[in-house]
Amino acid sequence: MRLFTFATLASLLVAATSFAHYNMLFPDKPWATKGEKVTFTYQYGHPYEHELSDAPMPSLVRVVNPRGETLAIDVDKNLKAIKKDGADGKKVTAWQFTFTPEQRGDFTVFLKTPRIKHEKGPEVVDVVRVVLHVQTQNGWDQAKLPFLLEPDIVPQTRPYGLLAGMVFKGQVVRHANVDDFKYVSGLPVEIEKYNEKPPKKLPPDELITFKTKTDRHGYFVTTLPEPGWWGMTAIKRGAENHIERATLWVHVNEKK
Repeated sequence: MRLFTFATLASLLVAATSFAHYNMLFPDKPWATKGEKVTFTYQYGHPYEHELSDAPMPSLVRVVNPRGETLAIDVDKNLKAIKKDGADGKKVTAWQFTFTPEQRGDFTVFLKTPRIKHEKGPEVVDVVRVVLHVQTQNGWDQAKLPFLLEPDIVPQTRPYGLLAGMVFKGQVVRHANVDDFKYVSGLPVEIEKYNEKPPKKLPPDELITFKTKTDRHGYFVTTLPEPGWWGMTAIKRGAENHIERATLWVHVNEKK
């Protein structure tokens, strides 16, 4: 597995620390139609503050179709490096790939980062999940995924067609194989909204990153009070200097 080094990783992965870095995976539209090309962007940084840093090239991208079939995306051929505005006016690296759904239903897109290592910090592997809805509501709760051993967040509430103020429920699981996954209890989960532009004024950090924990069956519940993209990240600390994280992004619509 490729190794990627970040100079700022020491501040990234302390679960009790605010202003954490997260992996962001967004389609250019939350809903699509059959045969419509969708561009996905993977970026890294502080979602709420819109402070972006260089994102590592993903080690794996997979799409699970509404029937539960896994489609591989060749990262070496299909990922394109792009530049985005980072902190202090610097350009940073993000990644894009396209996907065209050939059937109706819900497609779950997964991205896995390489192992990220810092000489004074832990190793971390992130798995990011987002659901692309294509006309028919079918398959948004895909859970049997043999290629993921890290924690994963399986939506228990439909992860699209949400309105501001609605409650969302997820479950954190850990996959053993295609027919066996176990829920993970007592894990911290951090919830944060993505802003497309840096806010003019930041609120206290307690109002930027919200926190909860999974119950004994791996469930957590949160309210999503504003429209936009919201990320939920479960953090599992393993052996010394090893952390695994799972992030689920959901889109919330404005009330009309």
